[in-house]
Amino acid sequence: MALISVSCQNGRKKGHQVDLDGMYVELPDTLRVGMLNSPTTYFDYRGTPMGYDYELIDRFSKYYGLQFKVVVGGTISEMIQWLDEGKIDILASPVPVTSEFQERAILCGPRNVSNQVLVQKTDVAGDSLVRNVTDLVGREVTVQNDSKYFYRMQNLNEEIGGGIRIKPLAKDTVSDDDLLNMVWKGEIPLTVVDSDVAEAALSYYPGLDISVKVSLDQYSRWAVAPDALGVAKALDKWFADETEDEKEVFKKYYHLSKLEIFDTSNGGFEDLKTLTFANGQISPYDQIFKAAGKKSGLDWRLIAAIAYVESHFDTDVKSWAGALGIMQVMPRTAESHGYAPQEMLNPVKCVDVAVKTLEDLNSMFEKRVPDIAERENFILASYNSGPGHILDAMALADKYGLKSYKWDDNVEVAAIMKSKPAYYRDPVVRNGYFRGKETVSFVHKVQSAYTYFKDRT
Repeated sequence: MALISVSCQNGRKKGHQVDLDGMYVELPDTLRVGMLNSPTTYFDYRGTPMGYDYELIDRFSKYYGLQFKVVVGGTISEMIQWLDEGKIDILASPVPVTSEFQERAILCGPRNVSNQVLVQKTDVAGDSLVRNVTDLVGREVTVQNDSKYFYRMQNLNEEIGGGIRIKPLAKDTVSDDDLLNMVWKGEIPLTVVDSDVAEAALSYYPGLDISVKVSLDQYSRWAVAPDALGVAKALDKWFADETEDEKEVFKKYYHLSKLEIFDTSNGGFEDLKTLTFANGQISPYDQIFKAAGKKSGLDWRLIAAIAYVESHFDTDVKSWAGALGIMQVMPRTAESHGYAPQEMLNPVKCVDVAVKTLEDLNSMFEKRVPDIAERENFILASYNSGPGHILDAMALADKYGLKSYKWDDNVEVAAIMKSKPAYYRDPVVRNGYFRGKETVSFVHKVQSAYTYFKDRT
């Protein structure tokens, strides 16, 4: 039987031997995995690492009984260099299948195809829907200036003989998600983004059409160093054996709806008006909220407001990301307080974990935000996102002339900034990409519900 080993050159180490159908391969006991921080590849969600590529590398590691640690890089080219220098064992982010990268690394593992697509609303009037690129003549397409989308639209304009009105916006003012949101809200008619970004966005913004390609297909895979043939073969075998596993992860990040439960349209109170407040009661779980409030010193109506926004008082709900129960507690958070994740379907236990989390967050921010009323916003934001992102936002606020101890118009602004690469890759940021507008919205929703509850009980 053949033995293929990971080379020990440049710091790579032998460790774990695996059987690839009679061919034995040495893999490191702990893989060093280079990843891009992005809304699809790798990000922190409520203190839990997530992302399509992150979950795949996690499953690959478990498949072979390995450990792994993530090393975040800024660009694919930088991490290809890390492979060559032996600083990482696998580059688990989409590497374009080009002659340049094929000469510098072995491309292996997951196979993905993407292209640039036009984004438009499906409910436009009459025959206004763009069905092919020639329909773009006379239309305005908003893209990031000095971006691959901008240059692609310029080339496409030349290819079809002109007539596309290209509207560039400064890259440091808008992200891909900002442009998608603008199309969804009807603020701009058309934009262009990568198809994987667009497909993931459909779970947040239903009603968008992304069917019109404006570029050729671009294939991508993961990568290992040229002398790491064993790792490449292990990745390829795992991917071939676990195709259904990959489909499950793909569905989670690209298909499952991520719409939030409580809609803030019409002032944010439309859903709240369905509550009767009979005998001063907010929900069937008021006694649980009151007991937890009495024990912790928190206003029970604030706890109820969080529960309402998180779950509409549904004790059985599970989010796309795995958050459970009436307070939408993440499994890792439950375990940190001594509970099994499934115990979060018990409202008493779920509220107990949530309240302990709120208490911990209050202690964390007590000195950073002395004003009690102001601190409440930081606690709520951290409950929703995990404290790391809020600490990052405070650091960004300090750096860019905002007040790090004020939420409204200050740290909330910096939190939203963290969705843009220029800011989530800033040296003061430690936790990378953050969908900050969701957390800003969460704080507003909870405070709105809390005020509504106080006025009626």
